[in-house]
Amino acid sequence: MEEKEDQEFESLEQEVFKALDHQKRRDILRYVGEKKAATFTEILSACKIPDSPTLSYHLRSLSPFIKQENGKYSLTPIGKDAYSLLLRTTTYNKLALLQKNKYEVALGNALIWGSAIAAAAFLRVDAILSSVILPILAGVSLYITYKLFE
Repeated sequence: MEEKEDQEFESLEQEVFKALDHQKRRDILRYVGEKKAATFTEILSACKIPDSPTLSYHLRSLSPFIKQENGKYSLTPIGKDAYSLLLRTTTYNKLALLQKNKYEVALGNALIWGSAIAAAAFLRVDAILSSVILPILAGVSLYITYKLFE
């Protein structure tokens, strides 16, 4: 009996990882998770699936994650967990990319503020704005950028 349960668990595990291995299926899962419920046509269009049979195939592969009720697809409980995991990995990837490019981010931030201050001075904008307020805002912005990377 226990051996059968182990086989069922391994089979589900393989099915889950196989389903999430494909980028289009992750896109479908993300889209349905964001929309809460979506029609076949909405998924086909939003996820840029080439044709209906291809989408049908992907939806069958996602059966542990997505269910169909009343003509709309929505996430199952395990689908909600997988969607949450996808959101977290996307966030971590963006943070890692930002961390990797922190010097470029800080330099870009400084250049933008420097340009704004120079433009204000060149255009003879209010003296307090160009010589006090903009530099203070630039300093705060650069400080926040610095703190993000600590």
